[in-house]
This record gives sequence, structure tokens and C-alpha cells, in this order.
Amino acid sequence: LKARKEILAEEKKLSRATLALAAKRQAMPWVEITTAYEFTDVEGGKCKLADLFKKTDELVVYHLMYQDNWEKGCSSCSAWLDSLNGAYPHIAQRTNLVCVGKASHSKLAKFAKDKGWEIPCYSSLGSSFNKDFGVEFSEEERKSGSKLYNFGASTWAYAEQAPGLSVFHKDESGKIYLTYSAYGPGLVPFNCMFGVIDCIVPGRAEKGKRNMWWIKHKEEYD
Repeated sequence: LKARKEILAEEKKLSRATLALAAKRQAMPWVEITTAYEFTDVEGGKCKLADLFKKTDELVVYHLMYQDNWEKGCSSCSAWLDSLNGAYPHIAQRTNLVCVGKASHSKLAKFAKDKGWEIPCYSSLGSSFNKDFGVEFSEEERKSGSKLYNFGASTWAYAEQAPGLSVFHKDESGKIYLTYSAYGPGLVPFNCMFGVIDCIVPGRAEKGKRNMWWIKHKEEYD
């Protein structure tokens, strides 16, 4: 009981710090978006960034690692979207939440249907959207060893696409602003599975292994 109370005190401290950090995120300067990005929905319809705002003036975009020459999207990104999809009916009361990938709209449509996602999915194929928001890197950039990912915090050598999350706000005049972005480890708070796994005795068990070594596409588990 003594040990548990000690951890409880730390948990309360962390909760207060998390709320304080959230307030700082919400108070960050806004960056106006002036590029007329075009997307394709899963039915083949064309739309602009402004069209992704449906019920509210807030928009959260999860950047799915999915290149058009891949058979499937990234398994780790899919785990994030599986988690977000479970909470989607609740999230949708406060903000628009969408998934954007660089695969064709037909591939995205099949992938999302197979996953059972309710989250709307859009293709950014043919657009600079992924590049502009820090989740696309050329072969030359990946081989350079330069720290280009996650605000210059790390290199990215895995694939042309990278995971990320971008948050936007639309004001009364219709102008759209980027208000927050997250990449790499910054995406952990957006996946509930870590909260569950971190409270079991083995935890993530990643020592000596690659991060998230246990993750597969959900249909591939035994």
C-alpha cells in the first residue's frame, strides 16, 4: 500500500503536468495555411482542406504511412487509427478527425473498409500536403543522415512516408490555421494501448528489440 500511494502521488503530479502541457499546446501561435491542397475521398470525389471541416471548426489529421506502391498501409499507423477509431464517435462531438495517406483513393477505400474504420479517409496523392507537413522525405533526404523529422530532432530512413498528426482551426472568415503538430514519440498520447500495456508487469518489453515489435495488422494476430 505504501508503494502504491507513492506512485499515486507521482500519477497525480503527472496528471497536473499533462493538463498544464495541454494548455500550452492550445495557446501556441497559429500558422495560416494559404496553399489550396486538394484531396480525393474514398469515393473518388475531389475536395479541399476546408471541405474536411464538417461539424466543427477544428480538424485533426492523422498522417497514415501508405505509399501508392505499397500493398497495405503501415501496421503501426494502423494500430493508432484502430485506437482512435474506437473513440471516434466521442471525438467527433468536439472535432473533425480524418486520416490522410498518399495511396490512391481506391486503395485507401479498401484498406479502411477491411479495417472497419469509421474515420473518414482521404488521399493526398498528387499533392504536396505530406511533404509540407513533415511526413514525406525523398530518397536523397533519407540517405543524407540529416535530422529532418520531428522538428529536426531525428533522422528518417525507413520509407518515403512518415507518421504524424496535424491540427487545424478554421476561423469565422474561413481562414485555416495550423495550431499543433506531433511526430514520432509525440504520437504516443494518441494511442490508448500504451496506457494499458504500461501498467502490466512486462510493460512494452522493448529492451534489445525494435520499438513496438509486437504490433501487426490486427487481422494478422493469431
